Amino acid sequence: VNSLALVRRGVAGCGARGRASGVPALAVAGGSGRGRLEWRPARRGAGAGTVVARAKQVEESKSDEAQGASSSSSGSGGEGSNALAELFGEATSMFESIPTRYQIIIGMAIAFVICNMDRVNISVAIIPMQQDYGWTPTQAGLIQSAFFYGYLLAQLPGGWLANKYGGERVLPFGVFLWSVATFAVPFLSGDTGALYLSRAAVGLGEGISPPAAVDVIARNVPVTERSRATTFVFGSMHVGTISGLLIAPALIKTLGWPSVFVVFGLLGVAWCWWFDDFISSKRSAAAGSGVEGAAKALEEPPAMAKKELAAEAASNASSASNASTSSDLSEGEGPPFSSLEEEKGRGDVPWGAIVKSTPIRALAYIHFCNNWAQYAILAWLPTFYSESLGVELHEAAQLSLLPAFCGILVSLVAAPLADSLVSGGMGVTRVRKIMQSVAFIAPSACMVACTASEDPQLATWLLPVGIGFQAFSLAGLYCNHQDLSPKYASVLSGATHLVASLPGVFGVPFTGWLLDHTGSWSVSLFAPCLFFYVSGIAVYAKYGSGDQQNFASLPEP
Repeated sequence: VNSLALVRRGVAGCGARGRASGVPALAVAGGSGRGRLEWRPARRGAGAGTVVARAKQVEESKSDEAQGASSSSSGSGGEGSNALAELFGEATSMFESIPTRYQIIIGMAIAFVICNMDRVNISVAIIPMQQDYGWTPTQAGLIQSAFFYGYLLAQLPGGWLANKYGGERVLPFGVFLWSVATFAVPFLSGDTGALYLSRAAVGLGEGISPPAAVDVIARNVPVTERSRATTFVFGSMHVGTISGLLIAPALIKTLGWPSVFVVFGLLGVAWCWWFDDFISSKRSAAAGSGVEGAAKALEEPPAMAKKELAAEAASNASSASNASTSSDLSEGEGPPFSSLEEEKGRGDVPWGAIVKSTPIRALAYIHFCNNWAQYAILAWLPTFYSESLGVELHEAAQLSLLPAFCGILVSLVAAPLADSLVSGGMGVTRVRKIMQSVAFIAPSACMVACTASEDPQLATWLLPVGIGFQAFSLAGLYCNHQDLSPKYASVLSGATHLVASLPGVFGVPFTGWLLDHTGSWSVSLFAPCLFFYVSGIAVYAKYGSGDQQNFASLPEP
């Protein structure tokens, strides 16, 4: 605000000097300083005497202007700007004072806020876009579904890229890709084919980002902090959903639907510039400190001394030599950080051993179950409110925000609870199974209650609360990739996300098909979700694990 005021004051001064000196000048047209800038030509007949007189007036008024500037800075405007500057300085100092791995986690969380803002913006903007271009519901649906095809295709390549080049390099690439594709929507909207490809590119960028984030967490965060780190990063997607659904309508109303894509796209590009500069500065600082391997990657906690790193590496080597298979490790034990030796052979992925691993198969299935319920319910929840409970459409849209709000609140409890259990000595496997069981049992109970009750008010608030409890998955299955293999965590994340993307492509339309043929929400929406909740708990309880997997001991098929 103060910068804008200074610009206006300078422009007005230039206009006054220009009129006195006989040169063209810029001036503000309109009252109250809110007008447009105009180019005013020189006034005829302005001579040298006028210029000299004006210069003298300027000299005489310098002291007055200095006093005015001093008094204005001590006024309310100056106090406000100083307060904001101090607040920003304090926030920057606090950010720089925390350990580097926490700074990285915060930066990634901001990226995933933008991620979901760009994911949901089309659901709001599609309404005026459909009106402007005369799209049929089928065309509008295809444009919205294009995201999932890109998201589906990106999972395995994203995991491999993060494993080979490091998640801290792949994540900015993904953010840049989806941000540019989002920014391009207004320029491609006249061609539905190009628009479809643009939304698929958004899916590609967002698809490679989760494996990249998992790789960064696995290589920087110890197991006793892993639940909080994972929940903080991926839980920020709830914040992105809420922010996108609240900001997008305001932008559309004020500036039109193209502004949504332009503003959201620029946010992502700005994040890429900041994160790249941040990582580069940390690498330079780490390289200057002489920490072994720090110039290559940020895998080890920067706060740990070189002596401690060497001791930990020796401990990890000793543990590896004393254990021939992953079953020899006690539950949840193992090196909290990936060792320096893991960098050798980065990109060489034992695909066959991964596919044969029973805990990974169980993790992929429970990830599928989790996303079936999430995608189906969130996609059909507004329609359920409107048709089954008689809620007005705008109220249904507002109620659809409740699962995200509940998810944020639940994650604040789930993550610290899981980490405290691990720190207290409970095995990682047991902690993950407890968290995931709560994530499925709570929404199952709420669905059964909604189905059995004839009170529409009960379903209005109980169903979103139940879905919010799925945030316990952030301390369950979403942490399990790092538990099973810190080295290949990004690959495991890409593999299970690939399977878990299928409900977005097939589950949502299947729910609609069941609804068309049965006319029952209990059969079409709730019954499949309950089946996957219950079967997911059973499979994960029997076959899930939090022990690190030694893929080298499993023969390739």
